[in-house]
Amino acid sequence: MGESGIRVSYGKYVYEHVPGWGNLPDGWEWNHAVGVAVDGQDRVFVYNRSEHPIIVLDTDGNVLNSWGEGQFGSAHHIEAGPDGSLYTTDIGDHTVRKWTADGELLMTLGTPNDPPEMFSGEPFNRPTDIAIAADGTLYIADGYGNARIHHYTATGERIRSWGEPGEGPGQFRIPHAVCVSSEGLIYVADRENSRIQVFTPEGQYLSEWGGVHRPDHIVQGPDGNMFVTDLGFYQGLGPDQPKSNALSHPAGVKIMTPTGQWLGGWGMSSDTPGDIIAGHAVAMDSKGDLYVGETLDGARAQKFARVA
Repeated sequence: MGESGIRVSYGKYVYEHVPGWGNLPDGWEWNHAVGVAVDGQDRVFVYNRSEHPIIVLDTDGNVLNSWGEGQFGSAHHIEAGPDGSLYTTDIGDHTVRKWTADGELLMTLGTPNDPPEMFSGEPFNRPTDIAIAADGTLYIADGYGNARIHHYTATGERIRSWGEPGEGPGQFRIPHAVCVSSEGLIYVADRENSRIQVFTPEGQYLSEWGGVHRPDHIVQGPDGNMFVTDLGFYQGLGPDQPKSNALSHPAGVKIMTPTGQWLGGWGMSSDTPGDIIAGHAVAMDSKGDLYVGETLDGARAQKFARVA
């Protein structure tokens, strides 16, 4: 790890780091590149906490556009919809919003800056992620100020919610990300329990798997396997949580089957290009190349081109 253009990952999946991807204009920065999404035109949307919250790039890393200035409290995750729209979660103003690709607001879920009581179960208190099902319905992880998954219609009516604080089946300690599989199952990155939980579309618990260290994001590739970014024990630990050596539980990317078997991965929790600082988000373009967003001040968005 650490050399420009070095190949990373092991097993079935091999990628090559693309050094210097993301040619930002002078004075711009990656500041907590917490969300990454790729739309049907292979435009890469990096959702971050700089003065330019949504930076739009092509796959070569050239900036095409930016928008959202002054409109977000604190960026978190972003998802591209099949119709070309974008969905954002905002842990600063407690909302989930739908946008056009050019930044026109289409829908707001939640009342800006007026959250319900923490852990009341009512949406939203610092929502973390959103996923879109094949039928257009929305699954929202209400993760920092709640321990819930909410299911909404495409037009914003709540269908159901499930989850509560804890470590048992169907309970969560920061449900940080949600993914709808090609089979319609709901995968939840239960970060502080260091596991992935799997549910039916109605929220019935099915199974869980580990082998992850504080998972921040989970997406499914076209071959059905899962790509998980791990925060590791690199940052964001509360005072009551164990302090472990970052190198023994590194941040990074893991590639796993839908039942949790490890297929590949990499990450060393350093600021060397190609390593991963506090992995937070991952997205894939039409060629299978990966874009990884990192958190911490100054953390980056990086590209990894698939070579095998």
